[in-house]
Amino acid sequence: MKNQKEGFHSCLGNVVNMVMVRFFFALFLIAASSTATAARIAFQKGSSGKVDSITCWQINNVSYISLAELAVSLGYSLDWDRYSQKLHCSKAGIDLEFEQDIPLVLKKGVAAQLCCAPVRVGEGLYLPVNAALECFNNPQDNLSLNSTGTRIIGNPSRYSVSSVVCEKKQNGNLLTVILSDSLQFDYTYFYPNFTINFFGGTIDTAAIASAGECGLVKMLRGIQHKGSAQISLLLTKEIEEPILDYIQDTKTLMISLKQEKKKPQPEAVPSLQTDSIKTIVIDPGHGGKDPGAIGPGGVKEKDVALAIALEVRSLLKKAGNITVYLTRDKDIFIPLADRTKFANDKKADLFISIHANSLSGTNARKEAIRGYKMYFLSQAKNEEDKLVAMAENAVIELEERPQNYSNLQNVLIDLVGNEYLRESQDFSIILDQKFSYGLKNKIPKLHLGIGQANFWVLNGAFMPSVLIETGFLSNSSEEKLLSDPKNQKLIAKSVYDAIISFKKRYESGL
Repeated sequence: MKNQKEGFHSCLGNVVNMVMVRFFFALFLIAASSTATAARIAFQKGSSGKVDSITCWQINNVSYISLAELAVSLGYSLDWDRYSQKLHCSKAGIDLEFEQDIPLVLKKGVAAQLCCAPVRVGEGLYLPVNAALECFNNPQDNLSLNSTGTRIIGNPSRYSVSSVVCEKKQNGNLLTVILSDSLQFDYTYFYPNFTINFFGGTIDTAAIASAGECGLVKMLRGIQHKGSAQISLLLTKEIEEPILDYIQDTKTLMISLKQEKKKPQPEAVPSLQTDSIKTIVIDPGHGGKDPGAIGPGGVKEKDVALAIALEVRSLLKKAGNITVYLTRDKDIFIPLADRTKFANDKKADLFISIHANSLSGTNARKEAIRGYKMYFLSQAKNEEDKLVAMAENAVIELEERPQNYSNLQNVLIDLVGNEYLRESQDFSIILDQKFSYGLKNKIPKLHLGIGQANFWVLNGAFMPSVLIETGFLSNSSEEKLLSDPKNQKLIAKSVYDAIISFKKRYESGL
């Protein structure tokens, strides 16, 4: 009983102490208010950006700024608990929490000392301007105060990939990539390497680097390439298919990485078992009533694809040790499914579908985008590859029975395409290398790496299969290159060289 009384009196004492603290702080505010004057401080994002006005109080010649208004100007979402007197500010990858009378700020749950406690004025919390800027400053916002103390300037990073935050979660990692521009991107994963490419991006390689291991991420660094920025991760364990979520409003890319779950050992599946690659089917895309893409000068994709395919056949016949077939050797229409069936019926060891790319939009956009790219059959990793596949698949509308292409056929990617996924990837990489060397930069590489998507023409092929986009007919310069017989021969020679290299590799058992 005695202990219970002592405990009660101790608890009561703590309550009284807290009440006294609140009471004396209230007296301080009353006293301070006699010397406090309301003011405004300007906030400008960039040298020519919009100017906001933020509430400020001058207390004993010190400028206190509204934490809530500053946070809103910087794009944070707010949660104000008036009972606990706590203000929580958050935006992608950043969490701050302030509490009245407590000289601490919580940054992602980790306490950091403040020069003084936030004070309550009306319904808001206020902190000296310099202390507030120190709390909110980060590479994305890069805040500074002018010499007169009347204007806060946010100088966004001059890099389009401004910051990367890696967080360890219970079941993996969450990467938050802050961008200053909207950029096209894709990713490549070959364990232990995971890379994200931002096309046309710039990156601060010195600032974006991991200090140490973070969950599944052993190392993180930024790499600047010509024409693109890359974030490269070295992983400690294999991961499941990553989940990427781009938030347009905040220009933030969220990437979820989860450790791959152990799966039961699968039954053996067919692979490239032939002692040698003897039979190849070349598929010139489109044809007949389907012209494919048409360039501004009238050049048709079907004609470019056929010319290149005929030249590849000629080169392979001269080699003498390969049987080569074309799905068409003249201007006729062939349904997509019949092209794959033809390759299967011929028991081909390799299937190559030749195309030329195109895009819609303004003339400036068409002239800016050019280059070749290789694709294999798998689920698309980005919207760009999906759009390419949609354009090539649109031919089914010209077929007599387009309803035969049920969405259920997508399961073939898992049941059939994956049997030759590795070989198709390998051949795509070899093609990419041979094009880079053989075309002498006449037609550049579209992007780093190779692409993947659900191309109907590759679906159901019982052999390694690839689709080549040789360039953009929508680009007037590239249209001229693709229609030039000399360049068509260069492209065909690059395809031929890739076939021979692939053949040697697999016949040697590598």
